[in-house]
Amino acid sequence: MSSRDVATGAVEQLATMTSRADGTAYLSPWPLRDLRELAAELGLRGVGGLRKADLVERLVEHTIGYRLTSTALRRR
Repeated sequence: MSSRDVATGAVEQLATMTSRADGTAYLSPWPLRDLRELAAELGLRGVGGLRKADLVERLVEHTIGYRLTSTALRRR
């Protein structure tokens, strides 16, 4: 399985989650190398020097956070 397939699968999985905590729990067990590959596939820049927890947070915010924020804003 290519890194692109893994990234696509991860993004699809994250899209079904309804909280940042779920995303964090899903990505936390991943090796740092795989998290960096996912970040590269998603086009995130400046993540090479991040600690694992910070990288997970950025990934969750990029994939789940913006969607949750948009939904909350629409409900106003």
